Amino acid sequence: MPGSPHAKLEVLTDLIYGALFGETSWQAFLDALTATMPDAKSTLFFHDAVARTGGLSLSSGLAEKETEAYNRYYAAINPWMPRAATRPIGLGVIADQMLPRDQLLKTEFYSDYLRWIGCESSVGVTIMRERGRSFNLSTLTSSSDPDFNRTNAELLSDLAPHLRRAFDFIRREHSDPHNNENGLALFDSIGVGIVYIGEDQNIRSINSAAERMIAEGEAIGVTSTGRIMINDSELASRLSALLRHRLQAFSPASTLIRMKNTGFKCTLVKMQSDFITEFLEGPTVAMIIERTSLPLRPDLNDALLRIDQLTAAEMRIAAGITAGLSLREVARTNDVSYETARSHLKNIYSKLGVNSQVGLVRRLMP
Repeated sequence: MPGSPHAKLEVLTDLIYGALFGETSWQAFLDALTATMPDAKSTLFFHDAVARTGGLSLSSGLAEKETEAYNRYYAAINPWMPRAATRPIGLGVIADQMLPRDQLLKTEFYSDYLRWIGCESSVGVTIMRERGRSFNLSTLTSSSDPDFNRTNAELLSDLAPHLRRAFDFIRREHSDPHNNENGLALFDSIGVGIVYIGEDQNIRSINSAAERMIAEGEAIGVTSTGRIMINDSELASRLSALLRHRLQAFSPASTLIRMKNTGFKCTLVKMQSDFITEFLEGPTVAMIIERTSLPLRPDLNDALLRIDQLTAAEMRIAAGITAGLSLREVARTNDVSYETARSHLKNIYSKLGVNSQVGLVRRLMP
C-alpha cells in the first residue's frame, strides 16, 4: 500500500469501521494490511495458551493448505506464542521481541512452516485476551529487517484501539438478550424445543417447549448450575466433539431419545459464527428437540440456520405471523407502523426463502 504511515493508518482505520458497519468486509481490511509489507500474509487468529491450540480465523495471502496446516499442527508449536501470551494488549511488536532470531532459526516452525510459505519474520498485536485465550492480528513477511518491521509494528499499535472498539461493539450487539428471547419464542410457536449450548455445556438459552420436553424424562437434564446433562452416550459424545473443536463445520447429527411414554428426536447443529463471535463466545451448539409422535421436519436444521439470521425485530414479526395474527395485528402488538412491519416481513421472506405469509407458516410449522 503506497503512501505515508499516516495515510496507511487512515485507509486501514476507515476499512475497520467499514467492515464493522457492513460497508466493506474484514477480508478487505486484511488484504489492505497485507499490501503494507513485502510478500506479506496477514491473519486474524486466536491462541489458547492453556490448551496450546489455536487457529487462523481469517487470512490474506495464505493458501488453504497453509491455513489448514497451521490450524492442524503448527499452532501448537508456534514459538512466538508463549511470549505473546503475556505481551501488553494493544502494543505492536516484532518477532525478535518475542523470540531472538537465532533461536527462531533452530525451530521446526521456522524450518517447516515459515520457509514453506515464503516468510522470514512477523509483526503482531494482541487485541483481546480472556481466560488464557488471546485474539491477535499478525502479518508474516519475507523481511527480516527489524527496523523495517518495527515501523509496521507501530502501525499495528495505532490500529489496535480501533479494532478493540469494533470488537467491543460486536460483543454488545451479540449480547442483546431481546434477540435470544424472540428467537426462542419463534421456536415455541412452532412446537419445537430449542436449547443453545455453549462451552462447558452451559445453557445459554432454552425455550419453554424444550423445558417441558426435558421434564418428561431422565435422558436429558439441567444441573443446578445451568449445564445440560445428557445420559445418552451417543448424544453426549457428539455434543462434546462439537463444543471442543473451533473453526470446523460439522454435519447435523440426530439421535432418537426414549422418554417415559414417548420418544424425542434430538438434533445437534453447530451454529456458524463469524470469527469475532467465535472468539468472544466460543462455539455454540443448538439442540433441536422434536416429539416423534409428530411428523418430523427433515428441513428443520436448515430452518434453524436461516431463522438465526433474523434480527430481533424480524423474529417478533415472524413469531406473530406463525401464531396466526394478521400483519396489522402484529404491527399493533409490537408498537410499530404497518409499513415498518411490512418491511420486516419482506426481509423475512428473503432470508427464509419464501414469498408469502402462507409460505412462511409452511416453512416453519410442522
